[in-house]
Amino acid sequence: MSQIKTRNKTRGFRYGLLTGIAAAGLLAGAGAILSPDASAQAPRLVAPPPAAADGALSFADLVERVSPAVVSVVVEREIEQPRVPDALQDFFGFRFGTPDNGRGGDDGFDGGVQRAEAQGSGFFIDAAGHVVTNNHVVEDADTIRIRFSDGKEIPAKLVGTDPLTDLAVLKAEPPKGQAFVQFAEDVNLRVGDWVIAVGNPFGLGGSVTSGIVSAIGGENREGQFLDFIQVDAPINRGNSGGPTFDLKGRVVGVNTAIYSPNGGSVGIGFAIPAKVAKETVAQLIDSGSVTRGWLGVSIQPVTTEIAAALGRKDTNGALIAEVLDGSPAQKAGFESGDLVLEVNGRGVANPRDLTRSISALPPGERAKVSVLRNGAEKSLTVRLGQRDLEQVASNEETPSHSEDSLSKSVGLRVAELSDAMRQQFRIADGVNGVLVTSVRSGSAAEDAGLRPGVVILQVDGAAVTTASSLKSKIADAQKAGKEAVLLRLQLGSAKQFSALKLETSKG
Repeated sequence: MSQIKTRNKTRGFRYGLLTGIAAAGLLAGAGAILSPDASAQAPRLVAPPPAAADGALSFADLVERVSPAVVSVVVEREIEQPRVPDALQDFFGFRFGTPDNGRGGDDGFDGGVQRAEAQGSGFFIDAAGHVVTNNHVVEDADTIRIRFSDGKEIPAKLVGTDPLTDLAVLKAEPPKGQAFVQFAEDVNLRVGDWVIAVGNPFGLGGSVTSGIVSAIGGENREGQFLDFIQVDAPINRGNSGGPTFDLKGRVVGVNTAIYSPNGGSVGIGFAIPAKVAKETVAQLIDSGSVTRGWLGVSIQPVTTEIAAALGRKDTNGALIAEVLDGSPAQKAGFESGDLVLEVNGRGVANPRDLTRSISALPPGERAKVSVLRNGAEKSLTVRLGQRDLEQVASNEETPSHSEDSLSKSVGLRVAELSDAMRQQFRIADGVNGVLVTSVRSGSAAEDAGLRPGVVILQVDGAAVTTASSLKSKIADAQKAGKEAVLLRLQLGSAKQFSALKLETSKG
């Protein structure tokens, strides 16, 4: 195999094709553009852009002040070059990458390693030379350089990365007087607010695009740690890691991704909110990594049907489907079926909200969690752990008459577990419940996510092991006028809850 040391200048790249995501959350400083040798100078505050003679907005003054803090981040990586198969080389009548091909040496067709160059964007945030960029810009980089708008370059080293927020911090020795910017602190971005994105799209040097905040709220790739700010300011290849500014020159976001069905910008870009960025960057500078609290539960959202089964009028909260063995939650007394309502007095709107609330707390901290259990609120105190980066037939028995009634009312056929059934559906010996054997299309059972092979463990918190007991509990719920019952299910090794809609009976 040949070792190839040629350089491919692949300028810029797109990160993640996200669909329908958005966000908010802001932060820091007085919105100043600062100079490191300006310890005796007052920060230069950026004024909103003035109106031109015809009343139109101009961003020129703002751009002139903030753009010196924005730089290109140039990385080199070693990439594996695939080898051309021998059959293909024989087809052409000579061997690629060997001296006898007449090319005078290695050419990369016989495999090996090449060095590739790529570019993203970043920005100075302090006088010490810390630069913020995206994790995906510097991931697996062998060398990192900071390139200024005049073409000068300086080396940079990696301080730390956080893949879950796609942020990274670099450290360089900046030239004297290097400007830097600060994260916004008390900013309430609203849909329709003006923003500008500064970066290095396509390797063309400093570039500025403007637009408005299109949407606020939504999940990130992991669906856990941040919302995105969605903007219609074009964020092109190479803009990744650059800042998004408000009209006061404060960093309100870090450009991270675009929605792109065709490889280019279509006016839907996403920025990491400044609040998340500031907190993450502070940890990276301090320790080189980010630690997050961990509860140790599997959670799911509260649907309208589940809320009805729990006797609640809203869908707020996060339902605990399973408590992991040995986890902080198990030690604190959490149980499957608990509905988490608050963390440290702050309401929990949904599972994503719970994840963020717990992740924002440091490992080892005690958190007071309010849960709803069996219709009554209960307060639990948990000492959080530390979250790791990677913690998500022919033998069929004949259905009885009771199963036929289930089929008519909710579209469900079940069977009691037998050795044959366990073998057919690969159900462990320790699992006890009622096996789903068939589900009618378009039925309430199908809507509840039931399918053959699922084991129904509980109905409204009570264990069921026979078809008759399942039928009886569903019939009792119908007579009581309940709109749905809460089922606890198991498929494979995973347990979760689901709500089964009912047709109420007055008999």
